[in-house]
Amino acid sequence: MCVMAWLALPFPAAADEREDCEKLKGLASIEACTQVIEAGSYGANDLAVAYLNRGLENFARRDYDQAVADYTAAIALDGKNADIYNNRGNAYHAKRDYPRALRDFDKAIALNAAHALAYNNRGIVYGDMGDFDRAIQDYDQAIAIHPAYASAYNNRGNIRAKQGDFRMAVQDYSQAIVLKPSYVGAYNNRAMAYGALGQYAEAADDFRQSMALRPNETAKSGLAALEARIAAKAVDLTAAPMSFRRMPNTDLAGALLDTVTTDNLDACEAACAGNSYCRAYSFNMWNGLCFLKGDPAMRYLEPSTMSGLKSETYPPPISDAGIAMVRFRNKAFPGEPVRESQEKRFEDCEATCQISDTCVAFSFIRTEKSCRMFEKPGAYVSDAAADSGAKRQIIN
Repeated sequence: MCVMAWLALPFPAAADEREDCEKLKGLASIEACTQVIEAGSYGANDLAVAYLNRGLENFARRDYDQAVADYTAAIALDGKNADIYNNRGNAYHAKRDYPRALRDFDKAIALNAAHALAYNNRGIVYGDMGDFDRAIQDYDQAIAIHPAYASAYNNRGNIRAKQGDFRMAVQDYSQAIVLKPSYVGAYNNRAMAYGALGQYAEAADDFRQSMALRPNETAKSGLAALEARIAAKAVDLTAAPMSFRRMPNTDLAGALLDTVTTDNLDACEAACAGNSYCRAYSFNMWNGLCFLKGDPAMRYLEPSTMSGLKSETYPPPISDAGIAMVRFRNKAFPGEPVRESQEKRFEDCEATCQISDTCVAFSFIRTEKSCRMFEKPGAYVSDAAADSGAKRQIIN
């Protein structure tokens, strides 16, 4: 984000409200900026600054609708300012309006090809949308422009972890830590990547360093789970019959051992059972792919996937990452919904699912204005009369 300074002070008597708008925080800044906007005596440049600064404060208060309105007013007054488009893109992203966020970041980059922040922020949106290749391209560009950009390294590491490339993820997190030694999030992320690689001592050291920098629940729970997993592995359970703990709507971050093409869950489970290094599997029901994994480091919400843990494998911690809604146009989820209601628009159906604890995926039948919500969705099918969506937890 960017705070704009005043370009001129032609009205000395009003300098206080303009200075307060720029330098104060929270409601005090919002009130001062509003005074400037409503005064009726300022030029376009000064008003653009006031709208921008008020937008920044509204964004900080998580009033994203008002932030968008303020940034839009600033753009109407100063349409060549790349920073304002970047900031409005952040607000649209916070509202999970990914198409508008992408358009704003595109515009910021068009106005300023060296805008590392806009590349990084656009990469975050692509990552949330599951377009990992474009996300990495944007992080690469942000780093090329600003080689000391610690957050871009951390974010690129997150994408590589999602792709199962934990060794490259560790490299990115390590570089982020070199650039910013107090980076708590990078220590936590590297700890989880180390755990996925089976490097438990390194993972524990990172969680402890994170706690030393700032006590936080992610490191605390991660360290506890790691210690319990190590203890569980020390117990000899080789005589126990092979069994799995199945977890619907769950994917696992863990070292990828092998990929098996199958549309059968039992076959996926059998493949893991027959592999002495496999501790868990993730079975993507929608694409018919079975991923055999080592010790899992994290579990997160993913409606396309059923995961399983070998009986002696300790369950990894649940990710506290945010949940995004992913849309599938002209698709429908089959089967019996857990709940069905009448909604006027797709967006209303999506919002209803978003706030429901039992809804993981939904289908909106346009011709019937019917909103069907599913707790355990199967693979979606093509349906010209329907649009669908699903909750997906994104690790950032």
